Amino acid sequence: MSRHGKHAAGASRPGDEPWARTSDRSTWRAYRGGLVLTVTRAADGSGWQATVEGPNTVERSAAPFAARKAAQSWCENRAGGAS
Repeated sequence: MSRHGKHAAGASRPGDEPWARTSDRSTWRAYRGGLVLTVTRAADGSGWQATVEGPNTVERSAAPFAARKAAQSWCENRAGGAS
């Protein structure tokens, strides 16, 4: 039996939201599986800091990433896979 629509394999879960730039223009945010994924541009321009937050958990990247996409990928991997 083939699954179609929003419940098909690989489909986003309810409440998931894609990456979007916030109003301060130096932060991008997404929501995956109940987690908040945040990528923020360092004030000194040295790179992008990645953070994954959820119930009883906060994880930050050890060092800034040179590219925003790399920081977003790090967040998605920590959240259980890219989507």
